[in-house]
Amino acid sequence: MTTEFNTDVAVRKRREGHAAGALLVAVLLLPGAAALADVAWPTVTIPQGIEAVDTGGELLANGMPLRMRGILSPKTPAQVAALFRDSLGQPLVENTLGARLVLGRALGEFYATVELEPFRAGTRGVVAVTRLSAAGGQRSAAKQAEQRILSRFPSGSRLVSRTNSTAGQRHAEYLAVRNSLGMAFNVEHLKRMFDAEGYTLERGAAPSRLEHAASTQPSHGTTLFFKRRDAEVVAVIYRDHGGDTDIVLNTVTAPEQTK
Repeated sequence: MTTEFNTDVAVRKRREGHAAGALLVAVLLLPGAAALADVAWPTVTIPQGIEAVDTGGELLANGMPLRMRGILSPKTPAQVAALFRDSLGQPLVENTLGARLVLGRALGEFYATVELEPFRAGTRGVVAVTRLSAAGGQRSAAKQAEQRILSRFPSGSRLVSRTNSTAGQRHAEYLAVRNSLGMAFNVEHLKRMFDAEGYTLERGAAPSRLEHAASTQPSHGTTLFFKRRDAEVVAVIYRDHGGDTDIVLNTVTAPEQTK
């Protein structure tokens, strides 16, 4: 089941031209969060009968620090939700986002979120904790980071989502950017941009291959693979259903590779 969960997470990330994911949407509706500090983070107890899946630990999503775990259960979402209601206690905030149920509870300066959705005959989900204090400074830092990111892309581009995670010396960044310019223009811009940053274009996938790899996306798309000594980038460029162009970048940096 763990393999299925990890595969599904990767597929859900590829869909990110249209949404940041229900969990991040729910969390980002909160006032904000501070940078990680030497403060004991609360732990959400996983009820018995529910499998916890490591999703990388600490993440930075749209400038907000998160600690996340995946969950899987053969029980129905309603049954799992009942177990977490008992585990989280009251007061509890509940929201429905499509087929997803999101439970949230304030824990002092932290906020815990549980997202549940149907998966085959059971339930999959994510449990996350974010820190809410010093929101103003975090928003300012996030805004500056957004401006730096968008300065690399064509004028008029908008940042849809940004997620960062670190495991040892390995750093991963996931960006979703959108603009109203043509696909060909964006593809050429990315080639020039990454060439200037020291990357080599290794190969590109034809639209037909992209269609098989991510069937939830429109068929008109291109995947580019860039590499340099310390990093690799997978760039997916495609037209969304509204006519805009979405650019999804997965960048993995591993400084130890330079040794």
